[in-house]
Amino acid sequence: MKTRKEFKDQFSDNEIKILIDIVKGRQEFSVMEDEILSFYEEDYDMDELDIYYDEIREELLSKLEFDLEYGRFI
Repeated sequence: MKTRKEFKDQFSDNEIKILIDIVKGRQEFSVMEDEILSFYEEDYDMDELDIYYDEIREELLSKLEFDLEYGRFI
């Protein structure tokens, strides 16, 4: 779980708005894919990303949504 401070340290206010739009389905995941992967990289073996991309992508979206809600961004 990421904290509000971690989000603020990693992303600008504009980027956080884009992340919220991604979670709500108004933007494509690919818009900030690299940044999201970097933010959660310690949670995943990035060598397996190519093999399990769809599963990891869905997990990342779920984590992102949870963390944005927990941090009271949405």
